[in-house]
Amino acid sequence: MSPALRNRPLRPLLALLPLLAGCPSGPSEPRAPREPRLSLAQAIEYVARDDCAHAEPMLERLLAEHQGEPAELHHYLGVCGQARGDLAGATTHYKEALRRNPALFESRNNLGVVLGELGRHDEAIELLTGLTEAFPEESSAWYNLGYEQAQAGDLEAGLASLRKAAELDDCSPDALLQAGEVLAALGRHEERVETLQQALERAPRDDIVRVSLARALVAADRRDGALETLRTVVAEGTDPRALAAAAFDLRDLEAIDDALAAARGGVERAGDDDDGFRLAVLAFGVIARGAGRRDEAFEVLQSGIARLPQDPAIALYLGAMLAEDRRCDEALPLLKRAHEAYAGRDPIPPQAAEARDALTSCGAPP
Repeated sequence: MSPALRNRPLRPLLALLPLLAGCPSGPSEPRAPREPRLSLAQAIEYVARDDCAHAEPMLERLLAEHQGEPAELHHYLGVCGQARGDLAGATTHYKEALRRNPALFESRNNLGVVLGELGRHDEAIELLTGLTEAFPEESSAWYNLGYEQAQAGDLEAGLASLRKAAELDDCSPDALLQAGEVLAALGRHEERVETLQQALERAPRDDIVRVSLARALVAADRRDGALETLRTVVAEGTDPRALAAAAFDLRDLEAIDDALAAARGGVERAGDDDDGFRLAVLAFGVIARGAGRRDEAFEVLQSGIARLPQDPAIALYLGAMLAEDRRCDEALPLLKRAHEAYAGRDPIPPQAAEARDALTSCGAPP
């Protein structure tokens, strides 16, 4: 799916009321909140802001009241369905959009992605192949085709399509990154290094590209180059997920101090990215604990639970460590919280049993 435009809406100017002489007027009646204006432009703006909660009802009303082009309305309803994981609903809307207007590139491209996510790779490949024939200069169609070909096991065809996508869009590193994954599966490690070096030339400060290149260098038995690349991520990286990944890679290269610096960097640079913060906290805890640096692990895990008190993964890991040290008074609330969260999921994940076992070790039923 092509990324939505993220144009920031203009704020309305506030009218300045003149100051009037004399006595102030009495209190005015409170006004009911104004409903958003019903318009396709407003709905598209909501979609562009990833706000389908507001966009979908507006699009449905526009469709029911025959306001707007139906093919366009079905397309954006498909986008919202896809965004919230309703792949069957998205498929229906994209197909209806294409029934009404077969020339809609984005609907066909997005439908190919959705079919692939549903595991219908042959259908996705057939549709996307036709799309590349109809729109041979559109890099995203080639990218999605290459991804689906690789998922279906045709790695060479997938690689060729991804290289075509990279050729058409010579600014983005995405197609080269995906080509690197295909080359890894083919065991062509030096070619993978060369491909990811090209990606790094396009995006020299991209943390994901640097971590991917480091992994390619390890696979090519070029350990020193991998360490140098990962240390650059530690020094300059801003993506907490990439820093967490770099931390584990550095641990595997037996560079423990660098690994902990990477994970701590992810914790400190996460900003308002709670998911990235959580990953970096857990990475630090796992690596520090494995290296016998339990005090440091406790410090960072406790900072994690202070920020994300309801996070079951941090609660489980910190609680299990406290239980190991027989600090059961501190461990029990965390383990109960984690067990309740995991046991309530369907299907129940293995973390529920881990939390139960840790509770049992402290003499408490879950």
